[in-house]
Amino acid sequence: MNNLQFIRPANVQAACEALKKPGFMAVAGGSDLVVKIRNGLYPDLEGLVDIGDLAPLNLIRTDENRVIIGSGCTMHQIISDRLMQDYFPTLVKAASTVGALQIRNSATIGGNVANASPAGDTIPALYSLEARVLITGCNGTRKLPIEEFFLSPGKTKLETGELIEGFSLLLRKTRGDFLKLGERRAHAISKINMAVSTWNDGRDHWRIAMGSVAPTVLRCQEAEELLEKAVSKDDDLLNQAAELACNTARPISDLRSTSTYRKKMAGVLLKRCLESLTK
Repeated sequence: MNNLQFIRPANVQAACEALKKPGFMAVAGGSDLVVKIRNGLYPDLEGLVDIGDLAPLNLIRTDENRVIIGSGCTMHQIISDRLMQDYFPTLVKAASTVGALQIRNSATIGGNVANASPAGDTIPALYSLEARVLITGCNGTRKLPIEEFFLSPGKTKLETGELIEGFSLLLRKTRGDFLKLGERRAHAISKINMAVSTWNDGRDHWRIAMGSVAPTVLRCQEAEELLEKAVSKDDDLLNQAAELACNTARPISDLRSTSTYRKKMAGVLLKRCLESLTK
């Protein structure tokens, strides 16, 4: 790690130019990336491009009818922002589960997403809020629905010379919940996590997303449709939705949990989220 080159660009365009160099990666908070580098997971890494001080990436702002969350915004910044609290509680709750206070003060939402872990806590929340990923590169900008951004664990559609500029959310007041299961209450990688967001624009909308149950985050569209068609949200309906979540999950067994447990807990977590939003 001591032999790595370190570039601190003056602006976003200079950062993109630096990222065109073979073996160079972007770093902001570094809470996950630095650990992986020390563990030898990037043997071909030549250098780091520090994007942590680029002001346009560190802001939460409104743009007409949308909210833009800069990729460099820390978890603490998201948790403490009044607009986030009032409009996007699912994302606030997800950010509050990332590590401990020290980690939340440095870990960024862009890094959490770019890491492309199926267990990333903010990713299901962004799915449930129908986020768009804003990508900037040497050849211009582009937008992707977040569900199109991921290819497989650790792999995204970011190309050479590109970085995540931020995330765009429709400015609408939502309600939501986020739950995760880990070995401990804090400092734990999710065995499974569950994000639920709902809003009403004349009719109810429900979005449900699960992490750690497939190579990438999964939406539970059958449960969403069930909830949107239902007149009342009684216990039988919540049980049906929970069963649909179990059927949607496609987990594996690994060192952190078994596929059977994850599949069952998909239903348990969804029902707990729905109870908090409907009772």
